[in-house]
Amino acid sequence: MILHPSLASADPLHYGTALTALADADIGSLHLDIEDSSFINNITFGLKTVQAVARQTTHPLSFHFMISRPQDWFSALAQFKPAWIFVHAEALAYPSETLAEIRLIGAKAGLAFNPATPIDAYCYLAPHLDAVMVMTSEPDGVGQQFIPTLCEKVRRVRECFPEAACWADGGITLCAAQHLATAGAQHLVVGRALFSSANYHATLSRFAGL
Repeated sequence: MILHPSLASADPLHYGTALTALADADIGSLHLDIEDSSFINNITFGLKTVQAVARQTTHPLSFHFMISRPQDWFSALAQFKPAWIFVHAEALAYPSETLAEIRLIGAKAGLAFNPATPIDAYCYLAPHLDAVMVMTSEPDGVGQQFIPTLCEKVRRVRECFPEAACWADGGITLCAAQHLATAGAQHLVVGRALFSSANYHATLSRFAGL
């Protein structure tokens, strides 16, 4: 299992400490949720914070845009050489165009789906996608509770997008991770379960061993 710690779940007064603790961790990327209240009711990182994070970490960066116009960020992000960029299907009128823009700056293009969004209508995008992210809780919902029935959606992603990497994000505990691994998830975004633990490396090892 490939893991991507979500910095938005760390203590905002101690982001630097969290980055230092993860400096030599075996992770796929450092994950940054970009929210500006236009798509969900929350605000996370602006460009200055992204710049500061990029200066401090040597890990690849993955971005999850939960905003209504993610395209406005792409040219500014190019300087950071992002490894992955995810945009929400629900925010895009013409998703193939946006996915092409992501690839133009050298990042892998991913499409994220909220829990209530069916994926079948998007299967035509398979040639344009490098990854699909299944949101396994309501984005920034109360307590971000994992929704077990979404494991079936993960299975469906593996069928519809066999060449794309399958990610899951949202309320993922160790128990939830076990179910997601069985369903076929290959990448997990880990947030509160990691950053609320006393030992990041030990927690990552438990998740990675699934």
